[in-house]
Amino acid sequence: MLGGLSCSSGGRDRRHPLLTVSFIILLSLLHSNLTMAAPSTTEGNHLPTQKVVCENKPDASLVDKILNLLSGDETEQAARASSYRYLVASSSSTEDRDQHAKAMIERYVIVEQKLNKNKSPDEWESAVCTKIRRTLEYRVENQVDDIRLCFDKEKQSDDGSVHARLREGLAKRFSTQASIIRGYTKEGQAMFQNFPRADTSWDEEFYIKGNIYMTERALASTERRTNGEQDKVVIFYDYKNYAMKNSPPTMLVKQLMSAFRDHWPERMEHAFVVDAPLIFRAFWAIIKYFIDPVTKELVQFITGEEQKKIFRDMISEDQAAPWMFDGGKDDKEADITAFLYDTPFDHVYDGNN
Repeated sequence: MLGGLSCSSGGRDRRHPLLTVSFIILLSLLHSNLTMAAPSTTEGNHLPTQKVVCENKPDASLVDKILNLLSGDETEQAARASSYRYLVASSSSTEDRDQHAKAMIERYVIVEQKLNKNKSPDEWESAVCTKIRRTLEYRVENQVDDIRLCFDKEKQSDDGSVHARLREGLAKRFSTQASIIRGYTKEGQAMFQNFPRADTSWDEEFYIKGNIYMTERALASTERRTNGEQDKVVIFYDYKNYAMKNSPPTMLVKQLMSAFRDHWPERMEHAFVVDAPLIFRAFWAIIKYFIDPVTKELVQFITGEEQKKIFRDMISEDQAAPWMFDGGKDDKEADITAFLYDTPFDHVYDGNN
């Protein structure tokens, strides 16, 4: 999903791997709301054994109050944004609608409470309402629901629709197999797998929309797999054979991170940077001491088979790729066309489609 930072000088676009990791850390971590709900205890390269309940868990009365401030149309849009299952349901009750809208509200309240601990509930309420409305506007302007639906079988027969244009752009974006949703963790979270080495060119519109598509698809797959019990995904970056030419332009990364910071809060459980170049790890070793614990727990650099053993605690062998750990059995080459056109949106790629 993320790439690197490039520097422009004299009309040339020059990139440096040190700045790539700088962008991953500083944008996706320091200023992103795609954080875990609460800090977890992690030492060295060991994953937390249990989740810590957020001490600032939203008060139900505050969530209800915010819900009542939204119009009926806004509540409907929030429910659709929060749940793919709700979006595609043939019919749903008002209770279902409100439940999914509240889930969205809770995520925004959690972020607001973490960022602004000293503010009053009234201030949280106002800020959350404003941010949710901006998100709903963003989703309409950027065709997020159309992105989620464009590969549905009933949409594929219409060659002249907005869905046809989205399909064409997304298929081109992923033709190099730079990203895919493949496998689940033992807790049922879909795994958003990225291969930066496969990217060498970027279309501005579909760089953003492609990441939206994959994120929404991972969330939908997690919702289906866990029956709504989990609402976050795990992201992997396999940096094997990465080179400077694989770093996208600066402004695209900035635009992407701003969008995900503002409009997909509390949706990522972990981000693993696997087999990154040494300079990446050296830079992280320096700056991690200046990052708050909640943010720092989000990203882990994993290099070599010894460190990859931690993945065995969270991923079954049949769900793990060989690059995740020795013995991972999900080793078939992905068919991106089958993934996009033939695999239901709320299913991960399993190699048998």
